[in-house]
Amino acid sequence: MGGVFGKISVEVPRYEVLARKAGYELRKYPSLLLVDTPTRALVSGDNSFRKLAKFIGVFGSPENKESESISMTAPVITTPSAANDSAFTMGFVLPSKFESVERVPTPTDPSVCIKSTNWGTLACATFSGWASESDVNHQEDVLKKLLLQDGYTVTGRTLFARYNPPWTLGPLRKNEVLIPVAEPVVSPQSD
Repeated sequence: MGGVFGKISVEVPRYEVLARKAGYELRKYPSLLLVDTPTRALVSGDNSFRKLAKFIGVFGSPENKESESISMTAPVITTPSAANDSAFTMGFVLPSKFESVERVPTPTDPSVCIKSTNWGTLACATFSGWASESDVNHQEDVLKKLLLQDGYTVTGRTLFARYNPPWTLGPLRKNEVLIPVAEPVVSPQSD
């Protein structure tokens, strides 16, 4: 029942909060393992969520060569493809028990990939509700303006994170826009 009311009861990635700013926080993430697949939409996700859920065994026997069930985690991450801004990837962060790509069960679907990622420092804006593409784009624009004002340089593509199952009530849903950044360059003060 907690999922209906926004309680997140699955493993989430650990991170260190580097700073809290007006409208966002800066986080440092360790290297993480992801399972991902291409998707055509930022928020609705065609059949891609189902492919990932089948890989970990949500709908029955896990679709991996080892037939190993894998615990669901949060968030579900969607990001623009490096090759095409109108294509995306959707991914799950894998449980921390998997220490390397080699220890993760092998997907049977060739469109499902396991990868290691190092997001480094991310600026994060959290918001609630049913996040439409326009909501996500608005949150991204607001965060980029704040980062520019504070002297941060965007160093990569924006990630969109959704933490709750589909049955969670809209106002209680947790969403995040995460943008990779470099620390501001501080020029030495002249005397």
